[in-house]
Amino acid sequence: MSDDKFQAIVVGGGVAGCAAAYRLAKAGHEVLLIERGKSAGSKNVSGGRIYAYALEQLMPGEWQSAPLEREIKREAIMMMTPESGILVNSMLPGLPDKMSYSVLRAKLDEWMAKKAEDAGAMLATGFCAENIIMQDGKAVGVKTGDEELYADIIILADGVNSLLAQGVGLGKPITAENTAVAVKMVIGLSEEQICDRFNVPAGQGMAMLMVGDCTKGVSGGGFLYTNKNSVSLGLVLDSAGLKAAKENIADLIEELTQHPAIAPYLKDGKLLEYGAHLIPEGGLASMPKLYGEGLMVIGDAAGMVVNSAITVRGMDYGILSGIAAADAAHEAIEAGDCSAKKLSSYESAIKQTVLKDMETFKHAHEFMATTPDMFSTYPKVAEAVMTNLFTITGQPARRAPLLVKDAVFKNASLWQMFKDGLKGARSI
Repeated sequence: MSDDKFQAIVVGGGVAGCAAAYRLAKAGHEVLLIERGKSAGSKNVSGGRIYAYALEQLMPGEWQSAPLEREIKREAIMMMTPESGILVNSMLPGLPDKMSYSVLRAKLDEWMAKKAEDAGAMLATGFCAENIIMQDGKAVGVKTGDEELYADIIILADGVNSLLAQGVGLGKPITAENTAVAVKMVIGLSEEQICDRFNVPAGQGMAMLMVGDCTKGVSGGGFLYTNKNSVSLGLVLDSAGLKAAKENIADLIEELTQHPAIAPYLKDGKLLEYGAHLIPEGGLASMPKLYGEGLMVIGDAAGMVVNSAITVRGMDYGILSGIAAADAAHEAIEAGDCSAKKLSSYESAIKQTVLKDMETFKHAHEFMATTPDMFSTYPKVAEAVMTNLFTITGQPARRAPLLVKDAVFKNASLWQMFKDGLKGARSI
């Protein structure tokens, strides 16, 4: 048995775990950050957009030296049929400056881990935490291979489907109904190509969300983020819907790269990275218990992801949960009381931030999973409307409302559209 003893052990070197380790080390505590990959971020996959307010809360001012890619200044939504893409491309000067950035997790997470190290945390990469060591009902350490490492408090940031949290009774195994499957390609392009094709200046970028043909009717959508010298292209699909449709997600993203509305953006690009990942989308109902005796669960391990159909957020929530958990751990260590009752302040701290958002969008996943027309019929309606509006053949012209009416009546049920609209208004 090892004699190593820390005040806190953080399991997982993603943004949540790095945030917790950094915050605790800055407060002067002895912290061990365990990451199973060769480096922090080496096993992490995300779409690639972070909202900077969370970084500002974690490390005011310092975050601006982080290896972020491009500041997102264009917001785009594309509705897709097999042959068309109806793109709403918005440049919104009213958005706050430095609000969000595209990121590559391997770079960002490694930088955050280094900041934690600089603050005094010990980083151990290539170590897999296999079990939580319990004594008298309290978490007192972690087992990694032949080693046992001990601490006053254990913070779990080991990602979606946390086996460690399940092993101590805080969480249950995830189900297909409560998850989404994501696949992502990073495709290399020159800075000049990206600026020209997406109509952005150097340092600025676009975030594009896609709905329709890209998912072949499965609940979910596509995304494209511009990086400095690459684009991140991917799909997020409801796990249960994907299984029921008997579609292959690898085939779907390959088809997406060939879609006539997407292929021109990617021309002559080089595949740099390919990855897949599970995303927790069950919301509040599927979250584990967030704390126990000497133990807290944060980030993806706690299911802290919100897909509102317009934005997918997880990294900022992970950082906020890391901050809150670190603050609760600091108070507990200082008081010499690491009980569940003392650590409950962690959950209280995120009730008005992360948990409030999750409450607001608690029906969003169900809405998307039970509204198939959003991924098939409604993109066709949009295509028909635009086709009618812009077709000029020399025949007598008709007013726009009639053209729109014809397109809608030929492709959709007004009653179903009304019901879906009402359901969506209540959910997202």
